Amino acid sequence: MLSKKGLKIASVAGVPIYVSWTWWFFAALIVVLFRPTFARALPEASDGWTWAVSAFFALIMFATVLVHELAHALAALSFRWQVNEITLNFWGGATVYEHSGQGKAQTPLRSLFVAIVGPISNLLIAGAAWALLQILVDTSGTTQVLLGVTVWTNLLIGVFNLLPGLPLDGGRVVESAVWAATGSRARGMRAAGWSGRIIVGLLVVGGIVVPLAQTGIVVPLAQTGDVSIFGILIVIMIATMLWQAASATIRAARMQLLAEQMRITDLMTPVQTILADTSISKLVPLLTGTRPGFEYQQLPVAVLDVDQASGGEVLVGVIDYAALGTVPRSAWHLPVSTVSRAVNPQAQIQATDTVPDLFTTIMAHPNDLIAVVDTTATPHRIIGIINPDTLAGRLYA
Repeated sequence: MLSKKGLKIASVAGVPIYVSWTWWFFAALIVVLFRPTFARALPEASDGWTWAVSAFFALIMFATVLVHELAHALAALSFRWQVNEITLNFWGGATVYEHSGQGKAQTPLRSLFVAIVGPISNLLIAGAAWALLQILVDTSGTTQVLLGVTVWTNLLIGVFNLLPGLPLDGGRVVESAVWAATGSRARGMRAAGWSGRIIVGLLVVGGIVVPLAQTGIVVPLAQTGDVSIFGILIVIMIATMLWQAASATIRAARMQLLAEQMRITDLMTPVQTILADTSISKLVPLLTGTRPGFEYQQLPVAVLDVDQASGGEVLVGVIDYAALGTVPRSAWHLPVSTVSRAVNPQAQIQATDTVPDLFTTIMAHPNDLIAVVDTTATPHRIIGIINPDTLAGRLYA
């Protein structure tokens, strides 16, 4: 099935798998770049056969990356976290997952496990391919060549992803270690982001600067010989991607560190409240302005229901001033629920919870208003709301 994300090829454990359009460019690049390698390794093979071997190697790369991402996804699912999708793209792949309110709590050890299983899967594939090489009778044919490149590419992918800097999986190891040592995930993110920037610096130095100093010409990845403009571009593209991702992590960590110094009540927007079945005529006196829908620049008005079991308040909507402005006075007998925007009543947090608890709740409900509940009162009361977009704007300002 086609979509903006690419071609959906399958679903595993309910997780959709997409192949981005950029992956096809990556596959074509693999075929073209590795075909001369296979031609040298198989000197007696025809041109058509070496092209076919190179194309088959692209499929091996596809399977390698897919296994890596599936390892991440299945590990996250083992903790009942929500896995939204797997996408294979030019840079390899990405597994999008987040904590679920029904899942186990995120901890440094669980985060470490989800991160580490990806590279481990590649190292296991490399080991399996190496073991097959040892029992192979014909050590000069196509099978031997493909197994050999499978060993080395999986070793490269596994080791590269273990480098200690975000967005690589090794960065999650750094994040988990600092998180466990300090009790702050934001500090772990900041450390992993900065280590990611260091990795970029080492990549640039090792891929361009050192060879330039040694040979007088730019020879990427410390190879001697002719100047490789393509190699330079690959180093620059990878470094740029890693730097941008590491910088985004540092910004997110800065936001969380700032938020961790505050209380939930510092981050919420206070609200006025009204029951959903109350008439609009009872709502109007709460508002500032000359008539409904005109200059109501004030605190939001939360529309509430009452939980029949506990008697506590439940946020079910927020007054939509634009909709209210269209209601004539003759219709003020209608309930306020007719001029409110519905919200998810499950998206809530207690006023006494911590800010990390808030971020966990936002990850579980990224597109919902979060109700702040005062559980010290009997029955429980709604005292404010938190809009994730507004919160991000305040913290980034």
